[in-house]
Amino acid sequence: MLKIKLTAAFFLFLLAAGVQADDFLQTFSKGPLFGKNLYLPFLIHYNFPSLPAKSGVSGDLQYHFSIYYGQDANYRPYTLYEYQGRQYNKNYVLSDYESCTAEIGVSYNIFNELQAGVNMRLFSYYGGFLDSFVEAFHDFFDFSGGGREYFLQNKVYVNLPNDNGIPLYLDKETISFGDIDLWCRWTFLENNHISLAALGAIKLPAGKLDSLSGSGYPDIAAGLLLDYRVIRILSLYAQAGIVIPFNGKSYPMFNGLLGLEIHPWKFFSFNLQMNIKTSPLSGSDIPFGWNELWGVNFNQLPLPQTNVLAGIIIQIDKIRLQFYIEEDAIFNQGNDFTIGIMASHTFNIARFFRKGNF
Repeated sequence: MLKIKLTAAFFLFLLAAGVQADDFLQTFSKGPLFGKNLYLPFLIHYNFPSLPAKSGVSGDLQYHFSIYYGQDANYRPYTLYEYQGRQYNKNYVLSDYESCTAEIGVSYNIFNELQAGVNMRLFSYYGGFLDSFVEAFHDFFDFSGGGREYFLQNKVYVNLPNDNGIPLYLDKETISFGDIDLWCRWTFLENNHISLAALGAIKLPAGKLDSLSGSGYPDIAAGLLLDYRVIRILSLYAQAGIVIPFNGKSYPMFNGLLGLEIHPWKFFSFNLQMNIKTSPLSGSDIPFGWNELWGVNFNQLPLPQTNVLAGIIIQIDKIRLQFYIEEDAIFNQGNDFTIGIMASHTFNIARFFRKGNF
């Protein structure tokens, strides 16, 4: 009974904190968690970045800088039964690396309802330094190590065979510029509770496949974005769209999103969301890691991605900070974990010039 009373008091407190907003369009909603999918083979294609559907302010220029840290280790399951001490037989390794990706993005509101932007990235793959920490974390909570304990630590090697004929292979540390994403968002319907927008995008092939920073071909994408402001402290998000690769080998990809944001104050929000994507590749040479346990012979590569993201957004005036952690705990179609950190700043160009800054 005490727990019920405390929970009710907590939500009443949040509600009281949220009534400062004049209307629902001026609530403290900040949108879903913005980010880049860093899992191979999804990474080499365009991915919806989780933009809000809510309109902006004409003349606003926003720029952001993001750092994504990711780690992945994926081995053929039958290696678990051939343990002879730590070794590094590459015939059993599908992916084993750490990555750090730097991203710069700029967007501009041409009108309140129309926004255009560009994002570009620098990718790095390396052996890493956190393998021992991850193994200790798995041991402490009695989680499956996924075969980590059978291989030498802090190595970099990727070899993902597929039926599409795309060589996802890397056997050395590398740094490479990634693809450039151009996008445009149009908010065509908006009222106190709902914002509905269309998104169009094209990926320019600045990245290189041999560095796993791009497919080497352009992609185009189109979709719909929905913000639903339920009450002053709570917003829901839904997105759906299609990505069409032009390499002649990858399949069209569905990109979807379901998100929840609790925003009791202007300066703080808590976000929980699921990013859903279909795989651009197929293949039967990568078995699902739990097939022995379930007694079913799944192939991992064609499975959908269901990444769960949990994070916070801090907004102070025109400065926004975002932090999240992401992983796919259902189908293993994601990094062991990805951490995203972003800082952004928004200013209005017209006001900036009127103040005589130039």
